[in-house]
Amino acid sequence: MGHPVHPLGVEQQPPTRRPDHQLPNDANCDCFNACLALIALLAFLGIVTGITGIIYAILGIINFGNNPKFGLNSLTVTNLNISRSEITGIWDVEFLAKSPDFLYTNNYPHPTLAVYYQNQQLLSEEYLPRIHVPKKTTISYRVNALAMATSIEDKGVADAIANEWSQQKAVAFTVTLQATPSPSNENGLITVNVVCAGIKVGFSSSSSQGTLLQESSANKDTHRQAFTRCSNNYVKN
Repeated sequence: MGHPVHPLGVEQQPPTRRPDHQLPNDANCDCFNACLALIALLAFLGIVTGITGIIYAILGIINFGNNPKFGLNSLTVTNLNISRSEITGIWDVEFLAKSPDFLYTNNYPHPTLAVYYQNQQLLSEEYLPRIHVPKKTTISYRVNALAMATSIEDKGVADAIANEWSQQKAVAFTVTLQATPSPSNENGLITVNVVCAGIKVGFSSSSSQGTLLQESSANKDTHRQAFTRCSNNYVKN
């Protein structure tokens, strides 16, 4: 059986069938455009991530070494008593902590404090409240009612304290603070060792209470004086 013939005598060809798997041209274009848009989005996100990483690295380099600095703001001893080689008293201590760090908060969960006369340790306290220093902030860290009850083997040291106390009405002590950071500290594991040496505590006549003697200086900025009293040494754990 032949192909149908047109009335004018022209043989008609059967219509060509499009393969079932071939998509229309418009659909191909839409798929291609979607792929281009996805590639462009991924490239943009990659560029943004890379730039952010570079900026953060630069800020980290600039911020490197911006560890908190500690200073002694006040020191008071009450009920000071020396009996032979026994020395007792109650200490109140206030530190200032100033952080120039503009990226991270610093946490020290287990600080320790000690008070010395010359090389003789009079007080050692290991159970203190944690120190929390937010970024770009100066805080006050105060510990009160630290009881001292020390037996001094070298009676000469006890006599020296008693002589300074009775004759000069001032005794020079050394106060130390060690602040070990939390393992999760954002600014790294850097321990701060604070040494405040030659801190003079003045006593009035026949008084068992002494307070920190302020420097006789025209500079009345007590915060600045606090930081000049102490040295800060940083040790990476």
